[in-house]
Amino acid sequence: MGFTGHLVVARSDGPLPKVSLLESIAEDHPPDVIVDQAWLTTAGWQQVHVEAGYWDEEHPTALADLVRETGAPACSAWVLDSDCAIVTGLAPGGRPWRTALHLDTVLHYAEDDPEAVFCPDGMDPEEFVRRLDAHIPHAAANVIAWAIAAGFPAVDPARIEDLLRTRSDFVEETFDDVLAAFGFPTPRSAARA
Repeated sequence: MGFTGHLVVARSDGPLPKVSLLESIAEDHPPDVIVDQAWLTTAGWQQVHVEAGYWDEEHPTALADLVRETGAPACSAWVLDSDCAIVTGLAPGGRPWRTALHLDTVLHYAEDDPEAVFCPDGMDPEEFVRRLDAHIPHAAANVIAWAIAAGFPAVDPARIEDLLRTRSDFVEETFDDVLAAFGFPTPRSAARA
């Protein structure tokens, strides 16, 4: 079994698990919620694992609150058993965007548990995934704008579209590859250097 929970990426001067929003989520639900440092860089960009579903379910404004608290763009990937992810991002003063990774597996979850992948009530799962797939060029543009707001250079939209359609053994790897394409200092980008 793989990881189920949120991968949260944000910039912070101190340890991200100590940001008040994340600290309060963990404190409110011990031992159900663990906020685990996944990676930390000297540039301040960090990723934490938030195990359990309390990120969005009990804190629907969590991403907006994190962006407000850190003053920097942030994103969250809702990962299901390391198989697929629904990724949401937000920059200060911007609008949230959403995309999915590993669409074939998103379809499987949409058929079995539509709520888990945010499939709208009554929508055919195949139609839901077709719409996600058709939305990838727009999603890539949103991801690029978000990364630029985070201080990273623009990259070829076709490259980001390809990454959004890529499949890795673990969706966490695909997520890191998308971030690394902009130069985010992820462990996978460091390993390739």
